Amino acid sequence: RSGVASGYVADRRKLGDTAQIYVKPNRHFRIPTDGARPIIMIGAGTGVAPYRGFIEERIETGATGKSWLVFGERNFTNDFLYQLEWQDHLSSGALSRIDLAFSRDQPEKIYVQHRLWEHRAELQKWIEDGAHIYLCGDEKGMAKDVDATLAKVLAEPLKGDEEAGRAKLKELLKAGRYQRDVY
Repeated sequence: RSGVASGYVADRRKLGDTAQIYVKPNRHFRIPTDGARPIIMIGAGTGVAPYRGFIEERIETGATGKSWLVFGERNFTNDFLYQLEWQDHLSSGALSRIDLAFSRDQPEKIYVQHRLWEHRAELQKWIEDGAHIYLCGDEKGMAKDVDATLAKVLAEPLKGDEEAGRAKLKELLKAGRYQRDVY
């Protein structure tokens, strides 16, 4: 199975052909300048791609903050994008933690938001410690569900007040500690 862009380039273009591309940069999707800050990177599918750059930049700048990747896709065997790189980063300590959600590898579907909820105590601790949260991927499904889960996680220590959780999430967004690149 080929992707939209890779299929176009590999199958429908000839050597020497040109193609028009459009790059839409997101100037508000950047790691913190303070390398001691922890970061939480949430992505599904190709939404994991920018996090490769985040980790590489942190390596190059000598950042000391913890980093946590929550990644989801359909199947472990075919869809664990950049698997060897993530494993190398875990081994080297450049990536502190990884949690995976492969939705089609078992009868019940498991998504990144399920992993966030499952590890909500650690997530709350990281946020209390000043973590910046990043979300990249599908806007209509995954991003909406992750937003709702994050609000619920933030509401839990506030006696489950979901309105307060949503307000806390908005505060993080306004402070630049919750950044989204969704499409």
